[in-house]
Amino acid sequence: MNLERVRWLIIGASGHGRSLAAVIRGRGDTVAAVSDVSFADSLPEELAALRENAPFLSGHSAGVRYFTDDGAALAFAVDQSLSIAIGIGDNAVRARVASSILGEPRFAALLQPLIAATASVDATAALGRLSQVCEHAHIGPLARIDDAAVVNTGAIVEHEAEVGAGSHIAPAAVLLGAASVGQQVFVGSGARILPGVSVGDGALLGAGAVANRPLAGMTTYVGVPAKPSKSTKGLSVDV
Repeated sequence: MNLERVRWLIIGASGHGRSLAAVIRGRGDTVAAVSDVSFADSLPEELAALRENAPFLSGHSAGVRYFTDDGAALAFAVDQSLSIAIGIGDNAVRARVASSILGEPRFAALLQPLIAATASVDATAALGRLSQVCEHAHIGPLARIDDAAVVNTGAIVEHEAEVGAGSHIAPAAVLLGAASVGQQVFVGSGARILPGVSVGDGALLGAGAVANRPLAGMTTYVGVPAKPSKSTKGLSVDV
């Protein structure tokens, strides 16, 4: 648990954004601001009363600032020295948001990883900027989690495994020792990647699938063992 509380800006108020708010509260930190275009549909005085926004509220703060424009929210983050988290689960959308933030030197000091209090992260693991390790996840020795990657609730990234930039390891998914996924890979809930197996950029591994051999990028895989289902050609991998 943090001894010094951190104040956060969350970009995105989707379900994943609300999950990050829970991670932040669990650390003893504060959600200070949230940015989402959907807020434009509500009057400022109505926002705090919306049920779906309740997770963003915190007893550690007098109130949360809501923004409809990411640029204005990021300027507020710089002014207030808020750490930044991207509450967007979709890889391609998160990549676009992350690329605009990672390329700006003025945000550099605000880009610490967001690690849940209940997560286990080995001291030798490397975590990139804007990366996220959610509740009860485990990151093993010498593992690498690159920029803007998500290791979601209860997922496991074992020793020497690698998660590429912008990838999303869904709840309860597992990368076993020295397994690796490229950029913007989605590993579905409960999926397994066996030791030393690699998955190429932009691939999607369906829920419960098991990768027991190297998998090419830009393809959807399902089943046990995982087999191609369809191409995902055109997916952005520019994080």
